[in-house]
Amino acid sequence: MKTLAFGVAALVLVGCGDDAANAPELVTNTRIVYGDGLHNENTEMIVLDDRILLTFRGGESAQIGSDRAHLNIYASFDGGETFEKRTEVDANNLPDGRDIRDPKLISFKGRLFLYAISRLPGGHYRDLGGKAWTVRSESTDGGDTWSDPVRTYDAADIWGFWRLTPRRFSEGGQARETLYATAYDDGDTTVALFASDDGVDWKLRGTIIDSYDDVPSEAELQFFGPNQETAVSIVRLDNQEILQDGESAICTSQAPFTDWECGRRIPQRIDGPTWLVHALDGVDRHFVFARKHLPCTRKRTAIYELRGDLADPRSPIEVCELAEVPSSGDTAYTALAPLGGDRFLLSWYTSAVDRDVPWLEGQFTPSDIWLADVDLSAAPDGCVHPAPKAACEPPALPTDGAPSDVSGRFMFALAPVIWPEQALLFEATVAYADGVVDLSLQPLDAATLEPAGAPWVDEGVAVGTDGRFTASFGSHDVAATVFPLLEDPFLSAHEMAFEGVIRSADLFCGNVTGYAQILAVNPADRITLDGSTFGATRAVESGPLPDPVLGCD
Repeated sequence: MKTLAFGVAALVLVGCGDDAANAPELVTNTRIVYGDGLHNENTEMIVLDDRILLTFRGGESAQIGSDRAHLNIYASFDGGETFEKRTEVDANNLPDGRDIRDPKLISFKGRLFLYAISRLPGGHYRDLGGKAWTVRSESTDGGDTWSDPVRTYDAADIWGFWRLTPRRFSEGGQARETLYATAYDDGDTTVALFASDDGVDWKLRGTIIDSYDDVPSEAELQFFGPNQETAVSIVRLDNQEILQDGESAICTSQAPFTDWECGRRIPQRIDGPTWLVHALDGVDRHFVFARKHLPCTRKRTAIYELRGDLADPRSPIEVCELAEVPSSGDTAYTALAPLGGDRFLLSWYTSAVDRDVPWLEGQFTPSDIWLADVDLSAAPDGCVHPAPKAACEPPALPTDGAPSDVSGRFMFALAPVIWPEQALLFEATVAYADGVVDLSLQPLDAATLEPAGAPWVDEGVAVGTDGRFTASFGSHDVAATVFPLLEDPFLSAHEMAFEGVIRSADLFCGNVTGYAQILAVNPADRITLDGSTFGATRAVESGPLPDPVLGCD
């Protein structure tokens, strides 16, 4: 282990009452269990006879797939207080430099399985082109060693298994046990259900949800009823822009689970979730540990409770927010290990918590594996609803502006809210006369600073006595070399408006609204740019451009 650090960190609890001082706390002992300066993510745990196994993806500097990625396997023999490394599992035996991620551990019919998703290397928007395989490994010694991963479903290379849940039932007077798995496809358009009687051979059972605009993916799964004849799935929907927010669908089906209805939605997008059904005072309660979405693409890991009859499609669902755990940037992909009674060990991953970075930035920067102790006996009886969704508020413009002759050549930088340091750069040509400014913004190749694409132009822009102005640039294609982070040849910008202020003859700056479109025209493939900023600093008429300024600060 590269880093082993335990320490209490800040914790936000929602809806705490005035209980006695010795009452149990919902979340305690939050600590980092692993960090090595790389991007660690995707946690999973299981309790065996004498140990808790913890696995997570490591070995890479970002979420981008590569054959450097592997699954770390750790074990605790003292109830989660300490962990020691047992081994690693990688995909190097598989062809084409495949990645490995999203591990799931399950003991089924006396066999210990590790399932994971393997895709081709590189970045895959909506997982397109990843050629997903669900791979399977097996351990016969409690997780100390594992077989090489093998492809577990060969009929199509588009499915990644998410949640594996056994169903124990009676059929024809005989006790049966079948392992079910939810899976989502490359493209994030369809979530399906698969079934296996041995954990090795899998059959496609039915489609849970199929909708391009809903962007369905990670789907939890539980069974209810005296014969576990009712299946319920909570499905993540990225249907309010990829990096922003969305909803979750509550889907139900009756055995044999070939036909599903998904008529209920909750307004929270439940990412990287773990759904636990746990009885308190004889009543089953539904706790979900998942990613929480804030304005300006900031994220947290949070604990929710869903109230209502999830197995009845007619029943309304109430969402209660119980707590946040220390988290920022790229975070969640939780797991739980029971410790006895109402106590559980919670794992998740997060970017450094001393900075509140946007989600996309967090995906390309280091992240650590965290643990906490959870005591569900402290779950409140009352319900605090999550805060209403809010827009990303722009920073206030400076009040020291005044009209100035800003005619000339400028380095112009657009700092997108999704990752301000990854600015789009322009060479701006400005003409100013009698309180009116003409602007021409020539996009630049991020690597060479050579022109890339047609200029953005707005003329006759009025400048107020306070130096403020609003320029509208409409819609434009954006060359992939201008914003190489997305590597999207179809990237375009729409409804672009710049509200700025002239601070001197050599500097103007302000805020940006509009949206970027990835692929086609579907709203699900948009990235809202509200909250972005810009800065323009004067350049000499010939010669190199100066360093960019990203805003008014």
